[in-house]
Amino acid sequence: MSLEIWLSTVKSIVLHQPTVAEMKQLFAVVDRELDDASKDVSADNHFSMAYNAALKLCTIALQAEGYETARGAGHHNTAINSLSLTLGDEQKETAIYLSTCSRMRSQAMYDRVDVATDRDAKELEQTARKLRQDVVQWLKRRHPELVPDGLNE
Repeated sequence: MSLEIWLSTVKSIVLHQPTVAEMKQLFAVVDRELDDASKDVSADNHFSMAYNAALKLCTIALQAEGYETARGAGHHNTAINSLSLTLGDEQKETAIYLSTCSRMRSQAMYDRVDVATDRDAKELEQTARKLRQDVVQWLKRRHPELVPDGLNE
């Protein structure tokens, strides 16, 4: 399925005009979350920060394509589900994994403690760091006009 066909079925997507300044800020959020995730925090918080970074990377890819999710119920899932349509089919497994992580993160944020283990948190952080590399490479290839100066993989 193409991004355009998928977008025609999703009601919570709106057009968006991305800018380099916006991309710079979004990557700054990703980097802050990944930096904070590596500090001495609970496994649940570590997991949540790594999740936030991964979610923002999905958002970056969607916005670079000229769309954004409307805030509200389901916007995390919409951003995550767009990943294989923006970056390509090789991201399907990552999107499935992030969908599972979304449920865990929600439980950790709103329902109970000790949802994530240290292993869960480290695995998600590694996934987010790899996804960051993939998004940077994709952005440089597909939308070089949106790449902020000094953006490293």
